Amino acid sequence: MKSKRKLVLIIVLLLSLVVLARPVSASNDNIKFNFTIKTYHANSVSGEKYRQTTNTKNNWKVNFSYSGEGAGTVTTFWLDKKMPWYAELNHQVVSGTYNVKQGTTIYKPAYSSASQQNVRLGAENNNYSARSYTASGYWDEETD
Repeated sequence: MKSKRKLVLIIVLLLSLVVLARPVSASNDNIKFNFTIKTYHANSVSGEKYRQTTNTKNNWKVNFSYSGEGAGTVTTFWLDKKMPWYAELNHQVVSGTYNVKQGTTIYKPAYSSASQQNVRLGAENNNYSARSYTASGYWDEETD
């Protein structure tokens, strides 16, 4: 009886190791964002998500669903990486910056500096303006 229990325990442990050892794969997610786009090009950023890929062609995406500026207006988006407290700047842009029209979705590559890093969605008004507004939609740090 004891040997049967030991065998069952060993099998359970081995199965657990097999399940835990499987590589984690990325998926095309829809992570909601809701920003107040600040005045005079001040940046807004989302919470961090881990970008596990090293493939810069594994695109990130943003869907710009709603703009308080109105239908068809434009906001600038990018991927951003928070830097340590002792760095000269508190963040680093880790993709190109893209002017995105409200009601559209873009898929864009990231820089290698975004590989296997926690990244955030960054946004700012594409105009140097004294008005703030709400922008919302969804994004994903990698889509493959």
